[in-house]
Amino acid sequence: MKAVVGAAWAAVVRRRLQTFVTAVVVLLACATSVLALGLLTASLAPFDHAFAELRGAHATVSVDATKATEDQVRATADRPGVIAVGGPYPSATAVPTLSGGRAAPTAVTVVGRADPDGPVDALRLAAGRWVRAPGEVVMAASGLVPGTAVGDRVRFGDVELTVVGVASSVTETAAAWTLPEQIAALRPTGNCCGAASDSACCGAAPDSACCVAATDSACCGAATDSAAAAAAAVPTFQVLYRFADAGDDTAVSTGVAEVRAGLPEGAVLGSTSYLRARHEAAGVASLVVPFVTASGVLGIVMSVLIVGNVVSGAVVAGYRGIGVLKALGFTPAQVCAVYIAHVLFPALIGAALGTVVGHLLSIPLLADTADSYAVPEVAAIPWWVDVAVPLGLAVVVCAAALVPALRAARIPAVQAIAVGRAPRGGRGFRVHRLLARTRLPRAVSLGLASPFAKPGRTAMTFAALLLGTAAVTFAYGLRGTLDRADDGLSRNGSSQVTVALRMPQAPPEGPLPPPAPADRGGPSADPEAVAAVLRADPGTARFTPVTRLSVQVPGRTQPVELTAYDTDSSWLGYPVLAGRWFEGGGEAVVPTVFLRSAALELGDEITVESDGRRATVRIVGEIFSNEENSILTDRGTAAALSPGAPIVEYEVRVADGTSAGAYAARISENPVFDAGVGAAQTRDASNGTITVLLGLIGLLTVLLAVVAALGVLNTVALDTRERAQAIGVLKSLGMTPRQTMAMVVTSVVALGLVGGAVGIPLGVALHHLVAPVMADTADLRLTDPMVAVYGIPAYAALAASGAVPAALGAALPAAWAARTRAAAWRTE
Repeated sequence: MKAVVGAAWAAVVRRRLQTFVTAVVVLLACATSVLALGLLTASLAPFDHAFAELRGAHATVSVDATKATEDQVRATADRPGVIAVGGPYPSATAVPTLSGGRAAPTAVTVVGRADPDGPVDALRLAAGRWVRAPGEVVMAASGLVPGTAVGDRVRFGDVELTVVGVASSVTETAAAWTLPEQIAALRPTGNCCGAASDSACCGAAPDSACCVAATDSACCGAATDSAAAAAAAVPTFQVLYRFADAGDDTAVSTGVAEVRAGLPEGAVLGSTSYLRARHEAAGVASLVVPFVTASGVLGIVMSVLIVGNVVSGAVVAGYRGIGVLKALGFTPAQVCAVYIAHVLFPALIGAALGTVVGHLLSIPLLADTADSYAVPEVAAIPWWVDVAVPLGLAVVVCAAALVPALRAARIPAVQAIAVGRAPRGGRGFRVHRLLARTRLPRAVSLGLASPFAKPGRTAMTFAALLLGTAAVTFAYGLRGTLDRADDGLSRNGSSQVTVALRMPQAPPEGPLPPPAPADRGGPSADPEAVAAVLRADPGTARFTPVTRLSVQVPGRTQPVELTAYDTDSSWLGYPVLAGRWFEGGGEAVVPTVFLRSAALELGDEITVESDGRRATVRIVGEIFSNEENSILTDRGTAAALSPGAPIVEYEVRVADGTSAGAYAARISENPVFDAGVGAAQTRDASNGTITVLLGLIGLLTVLLAVVAALGVLNTVALDTRERAQAIGVLKSLGMTPRQTMAMVVTSVVALGLVGGAVGIPLGVALHHLVAPVMADTADLRLTDPMVAVYGIPAYAALAASGAVPAALGAALPAAWAARTRAAAWRTE
C-alpha cells in the first residue's frame, strides 16, 4: 500500500497540469452540488420539521357562523380527503391598541381557543402561559402585532386584555388567541362607531348609546353605515384542515373545494394554504435551487469527462512508466490503484475547497431563512451534505478513472517498455490525406485532422465543449428571462413616474412600523390641482389616480393592500397571465401567489372588509406580480368600502422622448406642492432577488466556461506532448512558430464550433425546462415573451461560445509548442 501511495503521489507532483485541472473541475462540481442540495434541505428543514411536529394546517378556512352551524362545520371532517379538523374556533378582526396608546397599523385576526393543543395546528408557547380566564390574551410570536410582551395590556376596541403568553403557529393562523367566550366582545357592536370610541362620529366621550339605533343622521349619517357595520359584526369561525393529499396548490384547492361542497352556499368566506408559509420559509434559497441543480449536474458530467480524459492521457503518456512499475513488481491491481489514486488525491482537495465555496455562496441566499419556526433549528446546510457530496464525487471520480486505469493494468510490462509513449499509430491517416488535397493551408489541414488520431479523447473533449456551450446558452436564456420578468414586476416601461400627494408621518416611537399608505396622516396636496398640472404638462402621456386601502380578507391572518385605479388603467403594464383586466366596480385582478395561497380560481368571489364595511369582488384576471397580499380593482370598489378614501398618488406614463427624471423634477417644482407636501419621483422597482440571481448565474457560468477551457488545456497539452516527434519533424521541414500555433489551435477550435452548434439546442431545452420551475417556486407564472428570449443574433453569438473556450484552452500549449526549437522536439 505504501508503494502505491508513493507512486501515485509522485505522479501528482510530476503531472502538475493534470493535478490542477482535476482539482478545479471537482471543486466546481462539489460547490454547485453542496449549494443545490444544501439550499434545498436547509431552507425547508426548519419549516418541515415544525409542520410535522405541530400538525400544521394544510388550509385555514374562514366560515360565516350565520350560514353554517358548528355541527355542520364538524361534519366536514367526513368529506373526501379530509383527515383532521381543528375547530371551529370563533374569530374576530380588530385593530389592537398597544401600551402607550399606539395603534397597530392594521386589523388582525384574534381566535378563541381554550387549549393550545389540538388535532391540527398545535401552538408552541415561547413565553408565559396559556389563557385561563376572560381578560387574558396570548400574542403570536411571529410579530404580526409587534412590540408586545408578557405583562403588557392590549386594547381591542373597548376591551382591554392582559398578555399572559407568547405562542407560535407554524402557519401563522392568527395574531392573538383568547378564550372562545371572549371573542364576542371583540367584534364590532353593529353601530356606525364600532366600539363607540370614534371621536369623528360620537365625539370624545365613548357614548355607546350615540348610534345604537343607527338612524341618527347627525351622528351616523345614512342608515346604510349601520348595515355595513352590522355586516362586520357577523360572527365567523376559523376552521383548520389537514388533507390526505396536500403536496401542491391543486391538491389544497381540491381539499378546500370539498369543504365548500360540504357547507351551505356562501358559508366559506375565504381560505389560506400552508404552501405560502412554506415558500416564505424557503425564501430566496428555493428560487435558485433549480438553476443551481442544473449547473451542478452539468459540472458533474463535465468533471467525469475531464477526469476520464486526464487519466486516459496519463496512461497513454506513461506507458514506459507502467512497464517500469510492473518490472519492479507492481501487480495489475496495484497499477490500477496508482492511476485511480493519481486523480483521487487532487479530487479530495478540490472537494474540500468546493464544500467551503458552496457554504460561502449559500450565505446570502439563506440570510432570510434563519427563523426557527418553533423548533430549535436554524437555516444552515446540514452536516450530512458536507459529507455525502464530497464522498459521492470521490466515488464518481474513481469510477471515471477506472476504465483507463484497468487498461493500464492489463498492459504487459515488456510491451509497455518497448512501445513507450505511443503504443499504436496509423490513426487518422486517411483523414490527413483527404484534407491534404484541399486548398486549406497545410497547418490548418493538419490541425483539422489531428482529432481523428485519438477518437476517444476527442469524443470526451467534444462532450465537455458541448456542455460548456449548453451552460452558456442556458445562462443567457435565464438572464434574458429574469430581465424580462424584472421589467414585468417593475413596470418601468409603462409607468415611469409616481406623484405622491402626501408626506408620510414619522414612524412612532418603539418597534411598531409606520401605518400602511392608506392610513398615513399629514398634509396632502389637492388631488384636483395636481391632476390639472399633469394634464397641462406636455410630457404627460397618460396618468391615473391611485387609492390604497388596508383591507381584511376572511381566512387570511395578514392584511391585504387593495390598490384602486381608474377603470381605464390597463396601460399600467401589469402582465395579464389569464383572464382580463377589470372593467368596473365589483371586479378585481390578483397575483398568482394570491390565487394559490387562498386556493382560489378565476371567477371566484371573495369578501373584503374595511372600516366596518364589506364588499364582494369577483376575480376576473391573474397578473404577473410577486405581491402576495395585493388586490387590484376599480376605484368604485374602494369608494364602497371607504367613501372617504383619498387619492394618495398618481401613476404617470411620460411621453416618448421625455426624460422621466427631468419630468419628475419639473412636476415637483410646481407651486401646487409649495406647502411642502407631496412630490414626484421616478419609479425604480427593480427586484433585489433577481439581482442576486443574476450575479449567481454569471459566477457559475464563468466557472463552467473555465472548466471547459481547462479540459481543452489538458487535452491539447497531452496531445502536444504525445506528438513531440511529429512536431519536431514538421519544424525541421520549415513550419514556422505561427503555423505551429495555428495547427494546435485549429485542432480544437473546430471541435468547439461543432460542439457549439450541438450544445445550443441542449441549452435552450434546459432553459425552457428550468425557467418555469424557478418561476413556480416564486409563485409566479411566466408569459411566453419572458421565455422566448433567443433570436438570430443571440444564436450567432452563442455559436462561438464553444470555440472561444477551446481557443483559450489551446493557447498556452500552442504557444509552448511554437516557442520550442526543433532540436528539443527531436530529443523526445
